Amino acid sequence: IMSRITARAAVMQMIYEHIEGGEGGEDTLRMVYDELREDGVRDGHVIEDDEPGKNDREYIDRVLEGVIAHMDEIDARIEAAAIGWTLDRMSLIDLTIMRLCVWEICYEQDIPDNVAVSEALQLVERYSDPQDKAFVNGVLGTIARNVEAEK
Repeated sequence: IMSRITARAAVMQMIYEHIEGGEGGEDTLRMVYDELREDGVRDGHVIEDDEPGKNDREYIDRVLEGVIAHMDEIDARIEAAAIGWTLDRMSLIDLTIMRLCVWEICYEQDIPDNVAVSEALQLVERYSDPQDKAFVNGVLGTIARNVEAEK
């Protein structure tokens, strides 16, 4: 079974493609896994040829559908937490990673917020400008505290 960070990387790229007007479907998933197989995953996890497995696929489908369905609410949370920033000023990759993480904070009860944020920062480090980590961390930390306060 693959690591959750690999499934996150896959779903992040599928959300990104969907936002850019692509399908974000089966072909994307296959392409992402082939790419991750070649590059390897930072945590040393080896991606087998038969991955993604059933649990990973369920997670990926749930997150992809959830982020797309709740995009307006998620974006409103990001914009409210990113003082002085509009969404169109943010890099699309950072925004995509934040959307994924905010969905997890709001809707995935089995993933602790600090784990979701930490893995989002790993994605920023891998796919974006590592200098964006502080910004992304600040926005996500604010959202996690706000959501906690709403409970």
